[in-house]
Amino acid sequence: MTIAHLERIDLRELPGRLAARQHTNSVVAYEQGQVVKRSHADVHRDVMAACANLTAWGLKPGMRVGLRSPNCYEWLVYDLALLQLRAVLVAFTDDFGGMRDTELLEKYSLSLLLVSRAGSGAGQKSSYAVAYIDAENSNVKVLQRGAAKTDVEYDIISCVFSSGSSGGLKGVTLRRRGIEATVHSFVSAILPRRDDCLLLFLPISNFQQRMMYYAAFWYGFDIIITDPNRLFRALKELRPTILIAPPTLYEAFETRFDNLPAAKRYTAKILADLALAIPVPSARKKIARLLFRNVYDALGGRMRFMVTGMAPIKYSTLRLCRRMQLPLFETYGLIEFGSVSLNLPGANRLGSVGRLLPGVDLEFASDGEIVVRREDTLALGYFACAPGESERTFIANGAVATGDIGRVDRDGYLYVVGRKKEMIITAGGEKIHPEAVEAAIDACPEVARSVVFSTPGLPSLIAVILPKNANATGVRTSIQRFVDDINLRHRLINIGHVVFTEQPFTRENGFLRPNLKLDRKKIAQHFQSAVVNNGAASHSRQRSA
Repeated sequence: MTIAHLERIDLRELPGRLAARQHTNSVVAYEQGQVVKRSHADVHRDVMAACANLTAWGLKPGMRVGLRSPNCYEWLVYDLALLQLRAVLVAFTDDFGGMRDTELLEKYSLSLLLVSRAGSGAGQKSSYAVAYIDAENSNVKVLQRGAAKTDVEYDIISCVFSSGSSGGLKGVTLRRRGIEATVHSFVSAILPRRDDCLLLFLPISNFQQRMMYYAAFWYGFDIIITDPNRLFRALKELRPTILIAPPTLYEAFETRFDNLPAAKRYTAKILADLALAIPVPSARKKIARLLFRNVYDALGGRMRFMVTGMAPIKYSTLRLCRRMQLPLFETYGLIEFGSVSLNLPGANRLGSVGRLLPGVDLEFASDGEIVVRREDTLALGYFACAPGESERTFIANGAVATGDIGRVDRDGYLYVVGRKKEMIITAGGEKIHPEAVEAAIDACPEVARSVVFSTPGLPSLIAVILPKNANATGVRTSIQRFVDDINLRHRLINIGHVVFTEQPFTRENGFLRPNLKLDRKKIAQHFQSAVVNNGAASHSRQRSA
C-alpha cells in the first residue's frame, strides 16, 4: 500500500491532479455534528465552483486574498481555488480575531477577504470585498489595487504570520518552490501509504498544517479535518494513522497514566520494559496494546506515525510513549524554513529532534546558533517585523538563522539546547539556557511543568512549578528536595526561589503563545512579584500563586 512514486509536488498542478485520481481517497469533516465524507473528485468539483465564484467577483492572478476562518472543509476548497487562479493567499491566524474586516483589507492591501459565516456569526459583511466561504454571497466585488505584479512562474503564493519567541507577529512571504521542496523532503522521510489517514486539528491558518494536506492531495491519502474541541472524538471515531500535535496532547496521556494507582503503574512499567526486550515486533506491539488498551482505544487503534515539535516535549513523555510502543517522533522546523529534522522508525533517539531531512544543510554559528539552508528557499523574508529582524534571520546565500542554539552528536542526531534570546546571564556572568534547567526540574515525577526565569535584584533563578497533584501530601516538600539536589549537582545552576502554582500554562490564560511556546515574559511578570515582595524579604524558598 506504500505510495510507489514520490515525485516532487507541483502546486500549480495540484487542483487538476484531484480530477485525475484513479484511486479512492477522501476528506472527512464534522458538519453540524455529523460526519461528512467527500472524495477527491468531489473536492475537485467544489474547487472549480469556488474558482467560478472568485472569477465572477473579478479576481485576477497576483491579487492578494485574505482568508480568516476556523478549520472547515471550505478552507481547503478556497485555498486550492486560489492556487488554481494563481492568487496570493494571506492566511490570518487567531491573533487577528480583534481586527475588523475593513482593517485587514486596508492594512494588508487585500483585493478580497474570505471569511466563514459560521465562525463570524450572523452579522452583515462590512464591505463588498468580503465574501463567505460557507454561505451564499451577493454583490461581491474585488477591490482594485492597481496592476498586480507579473509573476509568470507563480513564485510567491502565500503570506503567513509567525508568532515569534519574543512575541509579536511577523509576516512571512512564502515561495512556491520552497513549499514544494519542504513537502517532498518530509514525505520522502515518512513514506505515506494509500490507506493512511491524516488528522488535522490545529488551525490550518498555521502553514505547517497546510503543507500536510497539500501532500495528502498530491500523493493520495485521506484527510480528517476538525477543530481542537472535537479532537478526541475524531481520534476515537475516525481512526487516523498520522497525527501532528503539540507536546501538551501527549503529555496529557502521561498525566492520565500518572493518576493510576501506584501499584498498577509499577506493574505496567515492569511488564512494558520486559516486552521491549522481545525480539519479535508484532509480539511487543500485542503486549503493549493489552497493557495500555485505553490509550490505544483513545487514539483509534490504527496510529502508525505521531509527530510533535511545536515546543519542547518532556523526556519522561517520550520515554513513556516508547514503553507503550506508541509511534511518537520528535521533529524540528520553523515557518521561515520548513522542516529541518525528524526522528523516524529505526532512527529515533530520545531527546534529539532527529537527523536532517533530505536536502537540508546545517552549520553552527560561532555562538552555537543553528543555521540552515536548502537549494529552494521557503521564505523571501519578513514583510512586517522590527527593523533589522529580517536581515538577522535571512542571511547570505539563502541561509536562515534559526535563533536556536544546538548541537549534533556523532551519529548525526540534532539536539536543540534552547532559544538564543531566552538565554539567562547570571550575576556571575555564566550563560544558562532556561530550557535545560526546566528539563532537569521536569524530570521530577511530581512535576507537570516548570518555567525558569531571572529577575533584576535577585542573584538566583526563580522556578515556577506546576505539580501534577498540588494537593497531595508532601508533594511540595518532595519537589523542593528535588530542586535542591539539582542545585547541588550542577555548579552553574542556582534556583533560589520556587513558586508553586495550580494554574496550567495555556493559550487561554496567555502563558502559552498561539504557537504553543511559553510566553516567558508574561509568566515572569505574573509570578516575580510574589518572590520579590515576599520570598526575597523572608528568604522563603517556596510560595504558592
